[in-house]
Amino acid sequence: MGGSHEQTGTLGSVLDRRWSVIKYAVVSRAIVLMLGAVSNAIINDYDASTSLVVPDASSGAESILETLAHVFVRWDSFYFLHIADAGYVHEQEHAFFPLLPLLMRLVAGTVLTPLGGWVDRRIVLAIAGLVISNVSFVLAAATLYVLGCATLRNERLAYVAALLFVAAPASAFMSAVYTESLFAWLVFSALLLIVRQRYVWAALCLSASGLCRSNGILYAGFFVWDLVVCSDAWRGRHLVALAVRTVRAAILVAISTLGFVAFQAYGHRTFCQQPAEATAVPRPYCDSALSTVYSFVQAEYWDVGFLRYYTVRQLPNFALAAPMVVLSLAGLYTYAAFDPLRIATLGWRQRRSVAGIVVPLEAAFFRRELLPHVYLWALLLFVAMTTMHVQVVTRFFSSVPIMFWFAAHAVTSGNWWQQRMVVGYFVAYGLAGVVLFSNFFPPA
Repeated sequence: MGGSHEQTGTLGSVLDRRWSVIKYAVVSRAIVLMLGAVSNAIINDYDASTSLVVPDASSGAESILETLAHVFVRWDSFYFLHIADAGYVHEQEHAFFPLLPLLMRLVAGTVLTPLGGWVDRRIVLAIAGLVISNVSFVLAAATLYVLGCATLRNERLAYVAALLFVAAPASAFMSAVYTESLFAWLVFSALLLIVRQRYVWAALCLSASGLCRSNGILYAGFFVWDLVVCSDAWRGRHLVALAVRTVRAAILVAISTLGFVAFQAYGHRTFCQQPAEATAVPRPYCDSALSTVYSFVQAEYWDVGFLRYYTVRQLPNFALAAPMVVLSLAGLYTYAAFDPLRIATLGWRQRRSVAGIVVPLEAAFFRRELLPHVYLWALLLFVAMTTMHVQVVTRFFSSVPIMFWFAAHAVTSGNWWQQRMVVGYFVAYGLAGVVLFSNFFPPA
């Protein structure tokens, strides 16, 4: 899977396009922030509870920052802000991972220190969260472009995919005090490092992503794919070489999961190893090594579980998720139909091949190097449709590169109605989501 983005075009053109992606990403974040502020000013909030978390401003200068914080501290942002301010106090807060709150504290205590003398601490923390999310978004867009160049071997398709990321349907969440942008940047960086065979750095990125979102540990499978499944040792039956690569992959996977495991260990120590009150209810994760604080909290407080969301009253949320689900199913089918044998044999056998230093635009999406991305996409779609609150699939897939690659493929290789459907969905859903989110309307 080795290769670099320079192979898809001249170095100058790649750098120019990367700066172009960065500029569009910055502009898009400015539009999202302004649209959110304007829509919040003219539409009454569906829920006014933000004032319980973000204090009212006491001065004109503070009012500007308070307004921005008020608009983009919604839903899950409450938890991240409280954790950054007071730490993990309640059990249900363990559904929210610590990397973003820790970075919010760091930025608030360093870069934003001058604000501390005249702005409430919680407002400073909220602004820190907004800075982290929006900077991470710009970095994620640029990294996705470089990753696309290296993986697709077609610079134009990588560029279109990066622009679609800039106009992502989950735009509101990518700019709010949420983990989506930070997680996307860490995952895209890890995947790029794997393509460049810088495995240890990639594992460290994934370990950090495991401190950001639980699904970060799934990307560790790319080490197994790269070092074991794709190893030439299978052909020559070099068992020693294969064993060495397997051990190496196992070590990298272990490093990748350290962040997630450390956070679960912290939760276990907090609730299981410290003296409990006499009225405390025993928790299953204290008695079973197979149970985690995170899985218990998701089931207990958010009713997350296999097919639990399949009720009549959740039909509107399935409708909200439908465009992303249809896009994903179309992408999976399109790739699989190109060479079903390749899908069925982990790529060890194939009827059709797409190779070359530079791959034609219409063929780039069908490269064998995308195969592990396809398997992961299918797995994530299954989990989202059967276990999660299905409406979050739009932002859940904001860190799945192949979703953007397929959308770009549909835009560049499809007919006019496919182009308009994809671009229209991205832009319309994204802008509508900003208006709804900024006024505390669902979906969350």
